[in-house]
Amino acid sequence: MTANVLTAHDLMQHGLMLDPGPSRIGIELRFERPAFIYGHRLKACSIGAFAYFNAAGTSSAYRCNIGRYAQIGELSILGPPEHPMDWFSSHPFTFTRPKYMPNMYRFEDFARLAPDAQDGPSYADSMPVETTIGHEAYVGVGSFVKRGVRIGHGAVVGAKSTVTRDVPDYAIVVGSPARIVKMRFAEPLIERFLKLQWWLYDLAPHKNKVDFSNVEATLAYFEERLAEGALARLSPATCSIRPTATGYDLDMLSAPLY
Repeated sequence: MTANVLTAHDLMQHGLMLDPGPSRIGIELRFERPAFIYGHRLKACSIGAFAYFNAAGTSSAYRCNIGRYAQIGELSILGPPEHPMDWFSSHPFTFTRPKYMPNMYRFEDFARLAPDAQDGPSYADSMPVETTIGHEAYVGVGSFVKRGVRIGHGAVVGAKSTVTRDVPDYAIVVGSPARIVKMRFAEPLIERFLKLQWWLYDLAPHKNKVDFSNVEATLAYFEERLAEGALARLSPATCSIRPTATGYDLDMLSAPLY
């Protein structure tokens, strides 16, 4: 752990782009460099290299594993906690615990009504915990992604969509609830993308040898380089930060997230 508390400006040296000011990182953030968070709210999330949140507006992500090169539009909500709809009340006083909502328990009025810490497993313990945003997935502005859902690699979520079910790799979904309208590529190409897993490799040495607008030629080029053993694994420096009263504590992790 770093000896001194770091600021958002300090974290740029570790490859994390955060807006200055009060922290919007909750509990912990694990990230590969570079990652672009700006002023968005992330609670107990991980984010892969080159993933970014749009610099405008504010999105919220809860317990999300966000892949490399993922793109998140502003005003989106990813993986929020769920409340029981078939209980006496859906209000947290019926099911939460101090570890989940410590600020609410600071008021005696709430603490005397809500469950105690020793009252056994909570409703939250029985529900899906993590939400997955795949590598190079795109989540359009103003979208909602239900907790526990997996957005597949290369998938696209259209603006203002409500995603309540898993989205297949390279599918394009829109609407509320979101439905598949098409696939980004033909099935043979998708199979090749998933076999290649290009996000695992360092593409920088090859950027002047391909035309990324030409899908077939670029895919073939990287397939050939991989077969030759000429693609090096991407091994970005990886860190974990936790917010403090005045900034962030940082730990260097021993291996990349992916």
